[in-house]
Amino acid sequence: MVLLIGERVQHQFGGPWTVEKLDALSAYMSAYAQALKKTSFRRLYIDAFAGTGDRAGTLQQTASLLDIPGLDEMTKGSVRVALEINPPFDRYVFIEKRQSRSSVLERLKSEFSARTIEILNEDANVAVQRICAQTDWRTNRAVLFLDPYGMQVSWETLEAVAKTRAIDVWMLYPTGMGLNRLLTKDGEIPPEWQQALDRSLGCSDWRQAFYRVQERPNLFGEPTTELVKDAGTEKFEAFLLDRLRTIFVGVAPVALPLKNSRGQVMYLLCFACGNARGADIAVRIAKSVINRRRR
Repeated sequence: MVLLIGERVQHQFGGPWTVEKLDALSAYMSAYAQALKKTSFRRLYIDAFAGTGDRAGTLQQTASLLDIPGLDEMTKGSVRVALEINPPFDRYVFIEKRQSRSSVLERLKSEFSARTIEILNEDANVAVQRICAQTDWRTNRAVLFLDPYGMQVSWETLEAVAKTRAIDVWMLYPTGMGLNRLLTKDGEIPPEWQQALDRSLGCSDWRQAFYRVQERPNLFGEPTTELVKDAGTEKFEAFLLDRLRTIFVGVAPVALPLKNSRGQVMYLLCFACGNARGADIAVRIAKSVINRRRR
């Protein structure tokens, strides 16, 4: 893997996993818009890692623990997909911490002048938690798209989202490039990596879920034990969905696996919702969207 540190790269975003992700998001939001168009709720769309809003843009890769090289190519396009949904949302909030990207997002205000658009140039966790705390969820409903550049989303943020009981969330989780990368084969994980996993998953149970103790004889034939990594896509999916079920009333029973050109699952797109009254239909729609695209 090559890290381009501090170097800007111009490229056209695309590929099958980008299309699958955006197609799933578009399909759900179209159904969501139709389901709520005759209600009195104000509909809000929140894109927590908005990028530049398009599938073509400028990429700056960094060697941060939480940033994943190449994941940037999957973050473009969701903003435009949301803006083109009909009937439109009543309000759009696009969050982008990097100033260079949020400046590009400003141009969308003139292109979509009929939309109410708010652009926040700040940390996604801080912004989402504030929106959750300050919005009157008795009269508002929302779709939140969490498509981070790595493992930046904290469990605390997901808890805040679930507590609103009014937000449907699609979250892209980097299993192959993120979770699997931090889980070393021998279980000797640097403290900062362990902290990142605890923060992202909201627990320390991953230590037991993804490792097992194995007995083997040493050079003298004496029995010894060692910690062995025991993890893969199915275990990652089951663990993540089980974790989401601890805080959300509705969780799609499967995630959408997004694969690279070699057929390896690199990311899982998960769905969860917090409103008990609408959970059945929301999960049913999300499950249908996912199942049509799983392979």
